[in-house]
Amino acid sequence: MSEIKKLAQKAANATDKTEQDSVSRQVLQLRAEYLSEVAPDRKQLYQQAKSAMKNQNANPKCKGIGELTLLDFLEQAEGKNQNLADKQIALAGGGTLNFTILTSGGYGVQIQSQGVNVLLNTGAGWGYEMTPAELTKKDEFYSIYWKEYNAVKNGMNSELKELPDYLEKRPVFEAKA
Repeated sequence: MSEIKKLAQKAANATDKTEQDSVSRQVLQLRAEYLSEVAPDRKQLYQQAKSAMKNQNANPKCKGIGELTLLDFLEQAEGKNQNLADKQIALAGGGTLNFTILTSGGYGVQIQSQGVNVLLNTGAGWGYEMTPAELTKKDEFYSIYWKEYNAVKNGMNSELKELPDYLEKRPVFEAKA
């Protein structure tokens, strides 16, 4: 927690763009470390999914060409009479590997854990969603960070006394009387 506060103080006292960018990168690294205790091991789940698909691959032409990636497997599965969308493969790390049929053709990948798509590829690259535990830790992290940041800024009698609009939690709709 003291590291979070130190970074918030450093951010509040940053005077130039280079320093602000450096602190922003440090904040993201520290946040990743802070969330890691509740985050699923996405790298391990990916490796397990890759192994599971290697075991599913019965194409003898693929033997000896090297290690297949998840996307290689999906590309090779196209054109076969396999319907991967019907398959659901349990992973040793507690996740589940699912395949989705893409509207653009082919298959996408969903690796689910704790009811969340912890990794997914819909043909446009890899993405992820945070688990409820990760979201809670993220809110806790930023609560500590912004409280300290605002305390420093308010103590400096600065013109910047509130968060930028895109960072501050505000209700979507404010009722007017």
